[in-house]
Amino acid sequence: MLFGDNTLCALCMLILSITHIDLSLSLGLARVELEPKLNTDVYYSYDGMLDYLDQLANDYSQRVVLHTVGKTYENRTLKTITITNGDGRTGKPVIFVVAGAHAREWLTPVAALYAVEQLVVGLEEHRHLLRDYDWIVMPLVNPDGYTYSRTVDKWWRSTRSPNGGNCFGTNINRNYDIGWRTGYAAQSDPCQEHYAGSEPFSEPETRAVRDIMQELVDTGRALMYISLHSHHTTVFYPWTYKSVPTDNAIKLREVAKSGAEAMHKATGTMFSYEQASLNDPFGGTSLDYAYSIGFPLSYALELSGQRNGNTFDFWPPTTLLKELAHESWVGISAMAEKAIEYYPTLSAETESATSQTRSSSTYSLTNIFKILLLLTAITILSQ
Repeated sequence: MLFGDNTLCALCMLILSITHIDLSLSLGLARVELEPKLNTDVYYSYDGMLDYLDQLANDYSQRVVLHTVGKTYENRTLKTITITNGDGRTGKPVIFVVAGAHAREWLTPVAALYAVEQLVVGLEEHRHLLRDYDWIVMPLVNPDGYTYSRTVDKWWRSTRSPNGGNCFGTNINRNYDIGWRTGYAAQSDPCQEHYAGSEPFSEPETRAVRDIMQELVDTGRALMYISLHSHHTTVFYPWTYKSVPTDNAIKLREVAKSGAEAMHKATGTMFSYEQASLNDPFGGTSLDYAYSIGFPLSYALELSGQRNGNTFDFWPPTTLLKELAHESWVGISAMAEKAIEYYPTLSAETESATSQTRSSSTYSLTNIFKILLLLTAITILSQ
């Protein structure tokens, strides 16, 4: 024999080591993850949403964290999911997305979960949205009302807290402390679906959202807030409770425009974009409150309510859920890209140079190591 058994074993090990280096590089030194599958053929229950979020948090624990942020009147847990790219950097600006504030708008939690899936499972495609920014998503702000809408009264809109006199519920998007109870008289009627509550932030759900907003503002991380609603196919921006324009109205409009035009280009659905108070000023909205405390960009994205001339109000057929959720993601991601353009944290040139340096260093060290291994192999063969 030309070589002994020990020599052959050592040589095989060296060859495998070199092969492993190339394979590791091609995989980005990342472990292969089984992708949790979002079922867009059904409307998830509250428990189904939590199960999906738990699965993501378990499978992508290096870049996904769940937080309990409160309890509803009926003692359901309010949860958010924080999504990062896993690089360990703290203090990044945040895009904060909420859905399901109005119980009967079943499409909005679907759209929020779809956005979560794109950012977590689809990281490679959307990595640019997470390079210098984190996302916090609250897929269901009003689980009590949502559960009641699913099981008792499909048209239910508000929370389920009692108001006395056999009247229940507060309209979450009238309960924020900004122009509270301004607008129409029904906001003061505890038996109406527009009821704004006994006082600002009377509801645990709005207090939970408020506290997240305030923490982001206090830590200098507040970038953009988006509240998902349906079904007016419009991107609204502040103000809602008064007709005067904001200080950065041009930027607000341009970000809204980017989302509306992207959705139209992708699906043909016409979305308008406008200041929310143009036709019917009213107070207590989350988009006004977020802007008033320090979010430079704040929106209510009203999703589509029709396809091919057919109107389906708040409950699209399940066969259309994936298409409509994708349409909303096209708008959200386009708005995020425009927001990043307006509020960059790291120049493209610096990031590109840094990436090239890292790549060059990694490959240089790798090639040196491979050469050393090959020299060792030659030495063994020459013995």
